[in-house]
Parts: sequence; structure tokens; C-alpha cells
Amino acid sequence: MKMNRIYFFVLTLLAMLMVSCEIMNLKSEYSDNAEDTFEALWKSFDEHYGGFMVKSVNWDSMYEEVQPSISEGISEEELYEQLVRLLSPLEDPHVALVPVGSNLPTFWGGRYGRIDTIRDFNLDVVKENYLSSFKETKNLFLYDVMEGNVGYVHIKHFGFGEGVTENEFDEVLDELKETKGMIIDLRGGSGGEDIAGKVIASRFADKSYHYMNTRVKAGPAHDDFTDAEQWFIQPEGPFQYHKPVIILTNVQTLSARETFLLAMRVLPNVTQIGDTTAGGFSNANPGELPNGWGYAISVGEWTDGEGVSFEGRGIPPDFYLKSNRAELLMGKDALLEYAHAQLK
Repeated sequence: MKMNRIYFFVLTLLAMLMVSCEIMNLKSEYSDNAEDTFEALWKSFDEHYGGFMVKSVNWDSMYEEVQPSISEGISEEELYEQLVRLLSPLEDPHVALVPVGSNLPTFWGGRYGRIDTIRDFNLDVVKENYLSSFKETKNLFLYDVMEGNVGYVHIKHFGFGEGVTENEFDEVLDELKETKGMIIDLRGGSGGEDIAGKVIASRFADKSYHYMNTRVKAGPAHDDFTDAEQWFIQPEGPFQYHKPVIILTNVQTLSARETFLLAMRVLPNVTQIGDTTAGGFSNANPGELPNGWGYAISVGEWTDGEGVSFEGRGIPPDFYLKSNRAELLMGKDALLEYAHAQLK
């Protein structure tokens, strides 16, 4: 299943715009030559990037390492290579370089950016081989009751706020409330809004839990942040599901999918099975470089409720297991089968 990077960038850009109306346009401050393009990108990250406090990256040293390779006569390809060299050590899936108007590929940071093909998940395999009468809500969820009275939910994205999310998930939960256990599949799909994950997780809470802290850059110094916002889940909605829940993850589990996982993993009835997640939590802003290229920059610091950051490294599963390409081609999802066997 080939990943369409341009399509994903459009989705990501839209998500960014929902988070912030500020698009950093550096054209007015710099000329469009290679030197100024490099300077603009380095300075934008120096002042606005939110991950320096949790990354072992010396940004001044990166300037000294890469800047000598930037000259007036550098080719477009060479400039791209050096900008990627600058950004790569951040190991951040929310960091991107989009060489608009060229044939060069979009660069994405972190583990997610190093994969060209998702080899361990295909939703069509799930629908065709494991679900007999699945239903879909208007926007967000695909669900069914599997053999053995086990509920299955695939979350397409978290792109809506509280109202739509709670209405659609309450519809799902009403049909799955009599199941003996539930599988929530976070493989595939896209991110969206953290508040959507909070709404879903509240339907599983047995009491109040502090699960996440967030803060965003408020000044140019690397430690200039707003005060931290504390995120809690508590029992909400017409019904809470307290039976066993298994959450399936892979390297494509990113952004709002990961903040939802932070909320769910504090609950005593939840187990995470699969691969380590992508490691991209913070909100991100889009920007435009002097030469017309686009970029994305993480502007915050997200941690779990105890102050632990998973940025750049992802959330490890309780039990590591994943399907492989050969199995998928034969219509077999080994991870889903294992989770199903634990609950039926």
C-alpha cells in the first residue's frame, strides 16, 4: 500500500491550519537565494521549534556544521540535501520540508519519514477477512462485532471536535456495549484534534485521570513556553466501557492518534499491542521559505501526565507484534488475530 505523500501533506496542512492561523511566511525578510533560505529555516526553528528541551540536538552546532555547505551557486538538489541534513537530527515526524515547484520529494522527519510503504496493515484485508457486517459512521469510525462477541473499531481520523466525535462514538459504543472485549485499531488513518481523543477515552474511564501536559512556544529562547495545560479524562457520556480493551498500533500511529493513546494507556483495562508509535505529538505550524518551499515545524512540548516525553521515540507497546507484507498479501493480519484470540 503505497503512501501518497502529497495527499498526506495536504491532510497534515489542513490539520495544522485548524490548530493555528499563523502561517510563517519568511519571504518579506529574506531574498530567495540559497544562503537566505538556509538562514530563514534555521532561525525559524531556533525561535519557534518546541522540541529542543527534550532532544539531544545542539542547534547552534547544526548551524556550524551545515552552513559552510551553502553557497550562492548551490543547485536546488544540493540545497534540499543540506536542509534535510539540518532537520534530520530532530527525529520529528511533524517536521517537514516541501520543495514546491521541483521534482524533489517531500521530506518528513523521524521514523515515519523513513518508510515508503506500510507493510504491516491494510484496512481492506481487515474488512474482507475478519469483519462480516461492518458499519461506518458518517465521518470517523468503522466498526463490527467479530466472532466470539469481540468488538472492533477502526478510527479513521480525529479531524472533528467534541460534538461530532461524541455523537458518532456514542453510536458505536451503543452497538458494542454488550461485547466481551474491544479492539481499537489505530493503524492507518490520519491525525487531527487532541480533544477528539479525549472525548473517546472518557467513554472508557472509571475515574478521573491526568494523562497529558501540553505547552507551546511563547518566545524565541528554547525554554520560552506558555504555562502547561493539564489534560484529564473522567467518566462521561451515557455509558462507559470497562471490559478489556486492546489497542493496536504501528509506526503509522501518529499525532492525535498518539495523544489518544496517552489517554487510554492510563486505564487499567487497556493493553497496547503492536509496534512502537511514530513519536510526533506536538501541534505543528506550516511555513513558507524565501524560495517558495514549504515547511512544517513542531511548536510545542507534549508529555504524559507524569511529564515523560515520547517525542521522537514513540510509545512502546505492552506486547510487541506486527503483521508482515507476505501475510497481508495472503489476507492474514497476524496482529489482529492475536488480539482477537486474547479477547474471545
